[in-house]
Amino acid sequence: MIRNLLRPLAYLAIGHRQKWRVDWLYPAVLAVATTVLLFLLKLIGNVQFYGEGGMVARVLSFVQGLPGFYIAALAAIATFNRPDIDKTMPAPAPRIDIQVQGHNVEIELTRRRFLCLMFAFLTAESLIIIILAILAQSAAVPIKALMHDSLRQYASALFIFIFSLIFWQMVVATFWGLFYLGDRLHQPDSNAVQQSASLDVPRD
Repeated sequence: MIRNLLRPLAYLAIGHRQKWRVDWLYPAVLAVATTVLLFLLKLIGNVQFYGEGGMVARVLSFVQGLPGFYIAALAAIATFNRPDIDKTMPAPAPRIDIQVQGHNVEIELTRRRFLCLMFAFLTAESLIIIILAILAQSAAVPIKALMHDSLRQYASALFIFIFSLIFWQMVVATFWGLFYLGDRLHQPDSNAVQQSASLDVPRD
């Protein structure tokens, strides 16, 4: 049952040599930049993290409407009537383990399955951000009261980094999903595309 409940996060387990950049590298760089910038601004002025009108509250107000959008996109992809969306993605195709009669089997993904995994993940991640934001706003004051002054800033920096990492991971994956829905799905797989990375991650 726990495996089924956590299955929307299976998107992170998709194996592909370039996907880690979208999942972790770009969000981590943006999260570090966000954390450093916020604490630098806090040294200059009174920057609110957890209070009313603070960073967490603003992110919460932005993310609250996203689960409905992601669920609608997931439903549209699952029922999208186009035969080539059910073809295996060009080599090297991304792979994921699934359970078949109690055994793990590695399969290559079609674009439909890849996008369904992506938007299921985005739905779950947006809900995680909403829950984290609510808990942070509710528990920040009592937690600070229990902590020594020397630890408060480090604990706050760690939370802001993790919160920003999850947020930017969602944003980057959303833009990637929009690229697929708005552009890539409507382009045929040419030989040039097949010879490149199948996930179409922009090359540096």
